[in-house]
Amino acid sequence: MKAWLRVGVCLGLAVLLVQLIVSGELSLFVNPRFTWLIVASVLILVLLGLVQLWNMKGSELHRISAWGYVMLLLPLAMYLLIPPKALDASIASKKGVSYISAKSVNEQQQKKSAPAATSDTNADPLAVPEDPYKKFIPQLQREPVIHLSQETYADYYNTLNFYPQQFKGKKIKLKGFVYRDETMKKDQLVVGRFSVTCCTADAIVIGFLAEGTETATLKDNDWVEVTGSLDVGIYDGVDMPVIKLEAVEKVKPLKDPYIYFTY
Repeated sequence: MKAWLRVGVCLGLAVLLVQLIVSGELSLFVNPRFTWLIVASVLILVLLGLVQLWNMKGSELHRISAWGYVMLLLPLAMYLLIPPKALDASIASKKGVSYISAKSVNEQQQKKSAPAATSDTNADPLAVPEDPYKKFIPQLQREPVIHLSQETYADYYNTLNFYPQQFKGKKIKLKGFVYRDETMKKDQLVVGRFSVTCCTADAIVIGFLAEGTETATLKDNDWVEVTGSLDVGIYDGVDMPVIKLEAVEKVKPLKDPYIYFTY
């Protein structure tokens, strides 16, 4: 009986992972760049299942306690009982929204470069490594409307937040979910997305503060496509981009709602 249970656990987990890959639901749990690790896990689980089948008539290779089986079966049970879904505004209210700026990034870069500067007598202690987003400034300034698509969102988001003054008055268009907190005014909301580095456990909310009368009819978790012009506001003593809304359209949630940064 235990042998069949071990086979079922190994092959069941393998089938679960394959289902997540084929359905595209894997991105609701981990960054797609780690898909190869999931594929490797499937192969290992299948191999372990075949080993258990091969050893069916022999003695147990090692003893497993009841709690061990519970822990292994837990992912299968959770998948069957709780359908996968994307993170939403209820999670955003717990995590808060992350705002970044050139000032904060430069401070971090200076801290990182401090050890190198002290070891090199000819190095400039005030020199800051150039960030990878300056190259996008001319490109974005030439575009009549800055469109944050799935492919460009990460790079454009960072560029706009690092250098908001460079884009004041520019038109912008993007999709995201609606989120509000108690610090916002009635005509304000965040058009946000979740950024995932490794898996959804480390997900943080990123987005743009938007202002306009169009916000009155929108509720948390509504997915919208907004169009507006960029202005500059101040948050925690640093400049940040603010969208002055001109048009808001409700849309269906994206199949892959997360953003994945490469830097």
